[in-house]
This record gives sequence, C-alpha cells and structure tokens, in this order.
Amino acid sequence: MQVHTLRFIIAILLTVVIMLYFHTNRERDHYKNTAEPAVAQILAEISDWQREPLLRHLAPEAKKTVTDEQVEGLLNLYRNFGRFRSVEELEFSRTVSAFSLFGEKRINYSGVANFDGGPVNVNITLIERNGFFFVYNFTLTSG
Repeated sequence: MQVHTLRFIIAILLTVVIMLYFHTNRERDHYKNTAEPAVAQILAEISDWQREPLLRHLAPEAKKTVTDEQVEGLLNLYRNFGRFRSVEELEFSRTVSAFSLFGEKRINYSGVANFDGGPVNVNITLIERNGFFFVYNFTLTSG
C-alpha cells in the first residue's frame, strides 16, 4: 500500500511540474512581443537618470517602498552607465511566472543591455496593468 501511495504522489508531482513547464512556455511566448520591447522602452526612457521618468514607470507598490533618498542614490549610482543603447539578450524567468499563479502576475527578465558605459547586467520585474507594464523591481550591475 505504501508503494502505491508513493507512486501516486510522484505521479501528481510530475504532472504538476509538466503543467508548470507548459504554462511558463506559454507565458514566455505571450510576453515575447509585448514585455520584452517594453523593457527596452523603459530602459531607454529612464536612462537619462532623472527622477520623473523613473517614477513614471514604477508600479505604485514600488513607489511606496522607496524613499526620496533611495531614489536619488539609485539614480546617482546608475548615472555612470550612461544612456541605454540596446538589449543583447533577455531571459524569461519561469520561476517568477510559476509563482505568479498564486498572486498578481509578475514578469521577470534578466540579461545584458548595452549602455554608453558598456554592457550592464539587467534584472527587471514588471507588472502588467491595463495593457501597460510597470516596473515592480529592477537592478543594474556592471557587466
């Protein structure tokens, strides 16, 4: 009886993993033509490293969690990268997509973008609302 229970549990877990794989594939394909270009557009608009363009793209939840001093510190840190030029590659996060099944939809990409100062590692999480993408979180680090 215990062997049958173990097999049943393994079958259920395997089914869930396969379903999540296909779901995240669908999500990746769905957002390829909308979220990926949005990442490039957002990076282009905020890379003058001024306060207003950054705040315009932040999700309300993100705005609530950062202080004015943190925003200024972030802008000063990222200003050294210069203007955004292009995206080399973006990798869709299946993990974030899978966890979004249990809450608000979040789309996460990581990859490399080209700025005036050279390649920069990008990690950005977006929230889609009413057909627009807002930045929930992002990090840029020297490549």
